[in-house]
Amino acid sequence: MPGPWLGVPVRVTITDVAEAAGVSKTAVSFAFNNPERLGQTTLERVLKVAHDLGYTPHPAARTLSMRRSGTIGVLIPQRLSTMFANPFVGELIQGLGDLCEEHDLTVMLVPPLDGSLEGAIRQASVDGFISLGLGPRDPALEVLDAMGIPTVLVDSEDSSGHPVVNVDDYGGAEAAARHLLKLGHRELAVIVLPPTRAQVQNTPTAARRLAGYQAAIESVGAPAPHTVTAGTSVAAGARAFESLPKGRRRPTAVLAMSDMAAIGLMSAAQAAGMRIPDDLSVVGFDDIPAAAWTNPPLTTVRQPIVEKGRLAARLLIQRMKGKAVDSPAPLMTSLVVRSSTGAAPDADLPIRRR
Repeated sequence: MPGPWLGVPVRVTITDVAEAAGVSKTAVSFAFNNPERLGQTTLERVLKVAHDLGYTPHPAARTLSMRRSGTIGVLIPQRLSTMFANPFVGELIQGLGDLCEEHDLTVMLVPPLDGSLEGAIRQASVDGFISLGLGPRDPALEVLDAMGIPTVLVDSEDSSGHPVVNVDDYGGAEAAARHLLKLGHRELAVIVLPPTRAQVQNTPTAARRLAGYQAAIESVGAPAPHTVTAGTSVAAGARAFESLPKGRRRPTAVLAMSDMAAIGLMSAAQAAGMRIPDDLSVVGFDDIPAAAWTNPPLTTVRQPIVEKGRLAARLLIQRMKGKAVDSPAPLMTSLVVRSSTGAAPDADLPIRRR
């Protein structure tokens, strides 16, 4: 490949990548635009060569070093309709927007394109990405790394290649479970956050919260909780209620990993004739504004959502400037006790109906 002439760097071309990888220019194009058309070995070789040479075809990365895009992308692994069913996302973006306005940057939401998050990344003209809920080994992040786009992870796990912004999920969940245990509850249920994309295991956030719940429960020798995986919407919470055990193993309290699921579960329980908290205590997680206005008001774990978004944007802007950035300590959470939790009902008494 020819070097710079008179001090002007020569941009790496698709021809340079094709020659170095021993493939055609069409194969290089497929690697970035239609990777499913290549074998895995060829795809990996082309992407590695492209990364080593500093080649990337999309307009955002071409202008990244000159900061001409002026846009931060928020990488969302689910459909927008799904994400915005949970007000948590709006509060997080509020925090991102605060920092972006200070630096004259705009925010672009990037959901999957035709079902492909990787395809959406390649089409987005942004200077950097903030990723929501993706683990550090997700294929989408491998594409970002290959393209050299600065990225900050939110609600993920420790990563050597990316700074991560988390809250104390474990501590918040443990405090929520201890609150119920002190009220005498022993038959508990947990509403677990759903996986993102094609994950089989729990998300990093769900795993930390589940570990916190379990630590508190095991410390008093209570039975293992019944777990139900549900989305972060009112409808998902209502469906979760329908799947809870009945009879003598019915839970007297529920720990939900999101406020919206908790609100939906409470509504379904009330519609079934149960009283909150007399028959069923419920604890959420997030402390979105609506949590204080439910009937009864929701006991929940407060996390600093807006601050989390603001911090993620600050770290990404530093990375975009070429600065080294370490992951900060997890942000503090706190238990907010309201009226949706109370003493455990007498197990020998029938459920009181309205």
